[in-house]
Amino acid sequence: MPTGTGSFNIRNLPNTDYVIDPVLFNQLTSREFFNPPSVAIPAFGSYAKFSLPQTGIIGAINVHVVGTITTTGGTVTVAPTSLYPWDLLGFVLSGNGQNNFISCDGLDLRIRELVANRAFVDGVSTWPVAGASPFIAAAAVNFVLDYRIPIAMDDTTLVGALYAQSEATNLTIQLNVRAVSDLFNITAGSLAITGNIYFEEEIYDIPYNPNKSSQLVIPDLSVLHGIISNEIAVSSASVVDSPLPRINGDMQRLIWYTIDKTTATIALTTTAKYNYSALLYGANKTPYMFNPQAFLYRRNNRDARVILPDGQYVLDFTADNPARDRVILEGVTNLKLRTSYSTVPTGGSVVHFAEETLFA
Repeated sequence: MPTGTGSFNIRNLPNTDYVIDPVLFNQLTSREFFNPPSVAIPAFGSYAKFSLPQTGIIGAINVHVVGTITTTGGTVTVAPTSLYPWDLLGFVLSGNGQNNFISCDGLDLRIRELVANRAFVDGVSTWPVAGASPFIAAAAVNFVLDYRIPIAMDDTTLVGALYAQSEATNLTIQLNVRAVSDLFNITAGSLAITGNIYFEEEIYDIPYNPNKSSQLVIPDLSVLHGIISNEIAVSSASVVDSPLPRINGDMQRLIWYTIDKTTATIALTTTAKYNYSALLYGANKTPYMFNPQAFLYRRNNRDARVILPDGQYVLDFTADNPARDRVILEGVTNLKLRTSYSTVPTGGSVVHFAEETLFA
């Protein structure tokens, strides 16, 4: 049975006559790919913000980044951190009266894509690695990063997709670029990133009911799909409880990792540095316990059919039976992620987590 009890309120729906009929919608709709104007990669520590077209039902936004990393100087010594390259960008999406229902880092989206599309192999993205140019000698090296912002929970049912066809709706996307110190430890030389960000929206036409000409036919848009990230300070503790926000909705996945600042470069804590991790609620209810931590690492491998980078973990409540395993957030109190470390991170380290939810 689900963890917790609760219910949804209806939002994200047309203000005209409509019927929710996924079968009829799939028969009548057509999918289109629309390309908004590209933008230049903003400077480190800054952002770009723009509006999206108010048309159709948005299922996903694909983001294609093409750029160049350029280092200069007589001597170049640059160590990429473990947040490089995916955390170059962070994404914030607002619309339909909901602020920031997607607000997460690029690495969160990368991990989500690996687990949501089982056995996914990225044959497009490429980037220079540590120990090679441009990080050990002055050079200009190209890179490509492909992100997917999943507006809908999945592309088959379109549950949680965004109803955009309303003049009263203001859809905005904000791209946040990390500070250079989050991505690189530079001890000699200088580094710059230039390039462009390209977008592709996956939009579905909204058909009319052939049996009632004034009635729209839509898939299940009674909920929105969100991915929200946050960070909790570790503060040199061996056991850390990270409170998870409660909303009127269901948690589908919990993505998390520890950014361990014990070295000069940021490192994602590996499985070997944990004793265990657990999901708890109430006084001391523990529906999920992974002791030793390797159990979660192996489970992620089985669920996703790929090996996630060590130190990055997912509690995937959709992997086997979403109706049974989902966490109903309104039905649990004091929900938290507990991480126990065998190698205690130093001060300044954080637990980063992203909640993927369907919510009203």
